[in-house]
Amino acid sequence: MSKEIMAEAIKAAPPVAVTTASLAGLSLAEWVSIATFIYIGLQVGLLVPRYWREYRAWRDGSDETDVPGDAT
Repeated sequence: MSKEIMAEAIKAAPPVAVTTASLAGLSLAEWVSIATFIYIGLQVGLLVPRYWREYRAWRDGSDETDVPGDAT
């Protein structure tokens, strides 16, 4: 029974999100813009420190970039 409820909740999520956004006074386009800005901010926050470590390693002449998960 809980799998059925979860499946129905997942199916209903997009329309519920749009309705909630509309009731909050912002159009769907504005909410997409807000979500895009948040996503870009998170990406910058994650990538800038990584590139900074790689730049420092390159500048110092080190072969290790100290980037976790980097298989190079």
